[in-house]
Amino acid sequence: MRNSISILLVGIFFILPLKADSLAQARDRAAHGEYESATTYFEKHLQSAAPSAAAYFEWGQVLQKTEKEADAALAYRRALLLDPGFAPAANALRECNARLGITAPAPDWRCRLGERMDADIAVLAGAGAFWTGAFFLLVAFAFAKKRTLFLSLGSLLAVAGLASCLASALADPRISRAKEAMVMSLAGSTLYSVPSEDASEKITSLNQGSTLKILSARGRWFHVQLEGGQRGWILQDGVTPLILGVESFRSEKSS
Repeated sequence: MRNSISILLVGIFFILPLKADSLAQARDRAAHGEYESATTYFEKHLQSAAPSAAAYFEWGQVLQKTEKEADAALAYRRALLLDPGFAPAANALRECNARLGITAPAPDWRCRLGERMDADIAVLAGAGAFWTGAFFLLVAFAFAKKRTLFLSLGSLLAVAGLASCLASALADPRISRAKEAMVMSLAGSTLYSVPSEDASEKITSLNQGSTLKILSARGRWFHVQLEGGQRGWILQDGVTPLILGVESFRSEKSS
């Protein structure tokens, strides 16, 4: 038992510095112009540590230095998922889109709300307000003389708490954009009306860097929706989800 604990402690002692060092080494390589090497270290860091908007942004800058515009755009989009108000990432993404020939739609009300509100803080504040309101509602039944006051205050806090949580869920890009993906293939991709590569079923061509929403999967196809609302089928190859959890679509059974 003691040997097992010792091995575990030794492992933690060596592994934790390696996680921190991978980011430090990535930044050091980038500062010295060793961009290919820096990319490898950024990948190691993002695979082993909790993702951060700053790390994705710095990785995107390195990818741009190596003229990997689509990969850089993907990194910037992931940075904005974690921090919607991260202006440097938003500006860099616009530059990448321009170079890729992608016209990004104007941000909707969810994007604007997400830029102005910290979703995590809003949820915590909302939960606190809701349960405080619930407590006052319970207290109201114990104090008949001030029942009206406690009922009013409790109801107000509970409603405000629920509203805060709802606003957070609507504005949080990790929820609203959870099924988004990007076309990463250099040759772009093709949208079909049915899951078939029959040229007569072609709807449109998608450039590298185009974004879409994954609705479902069937075999080697994704049923997707474009930003303009148009729906169709696209081959999974060359399409990368913004949030890696969307990879679960690949294992879905055919409908």
